[in-house]
Amino acid sequence: MKVGVIGCGFQGSLHVECLQALEDVEVVAVCDTDRSRLDEVRSTTRSAKGYADYRDLLDRHALDLVTVCTMPNHHMRMTVDAFATGAHVLCEKPLALDASEGREMLRAAAAADRMLGIGFNMRFTPNAQIIKRHIESGVLGRPLYTHAWAKSSQIPWWGEHYRKELSGGGALAATAVHFLDLALWFAGFPRPVAASASAAQVFPTKRGPTAPDTASAGRYNVDDLLAAHLRFEDGFWMTLQGSWVDNIPSHADGSPSWDYSLDAIGESAQAVLDPPSIRGEREGEIIELLPPDTVSDVSFPPSVASLIAETVNAIRAGRDAPVTGEQALVTQVIVDAIYESAAAGAEVSIDPSELDWSR
Repeated sequence: MKVGVIGCGFQGSLHVECLQALEDVEVVAVCDTDRSRLDEVRSTTRSAKGYADYRDLLDRHALDLVTVCTMPNHHMRMTVDAFATGAHVLCEKPLALDASEGREMLRAAAAADRMLGIGFNMRFTPNAQIIKRHIESGVLGRPLYTHAWAKSSQIPWWGEHYRKELSGGGALAATAVHFLDLALWFAGFPRPVAASASAAQVFPTKRGPTAPDTASAGRYNVDDLLAAHLRFEDGFWMTLQGSWVDNIPSHADGSPSWDYSLDAIGESAQAVLDPPSIRGEREGEIIELLPPDTVSDVSFPPSVASLIAETVNAIRAGRDAPVTGEQALVTQVIVDAIYESAAAGAEVSIDPSELDWSR
């Protein structure tokens, strides 16, 4: 399988590493507009060609798979162009800047009869896999309510996620969206009907001195504190929190702390992502349904490696992507509705037609 990787930042370099670890997979081309990043990633490959323009990468190679590891403002155009060459696409999350771009990506995938996979890698952490297997066994019963959150003590300055025109949003679109996807996956992707949300930009009142330079501080224009209440067609509901400005104590070595998890309540049992727990009830007593020696693991790079390996396997077997574009569109429609609600200060209804990408 011949693969091209577009974007050589942290995520792109991780994609290259993970792809090269797979049997009969060759990274033949990489692309980045930053020459130093491009050269650094090329040095880790056997013989990959390097390009500053992704269109040259697509034009000069017959690729089986293209992975798009850029900021979301490029996702739609690069994905559509890759499909036009006959390649399958694994695009990093979120799907796109908004749902309208996401629908274009899905239409292009259908027209080319190619697979569109999306990089929601948190599904592939051992914790999430354990909980999903138990949910599929029926142990939780009908899903009722999930609370999901992603809170950090630090703004992620390592990427330009703080610029809405590039990222589509901040604490929600760049971070908490992972746990929105995870909550929907656990619940079986029920159809959303309404969102009510509030959001704020607290920077620079908080974390102002952490900006790497005055230019970055001046471009900062995203939500860094957000909460939403979401309702779904079958009576399921969820709440979602996102923050980059929580006052969580740093680790002993001074590194920033994260607090992210979800708590899913079903009619029969309740599941927590981290540390992993599934608690049920027997004769009125609360019981733990996971083995006592279950180890908590939500580590990031291994989950990306698992997602990429499963994507490659799906292409070879002619199966759907492990994270489909259709699922990512549901998530994106909800993200759009949350931001619309926060801006309007009122609940926003979600029309079913927004989930129909074929129009």
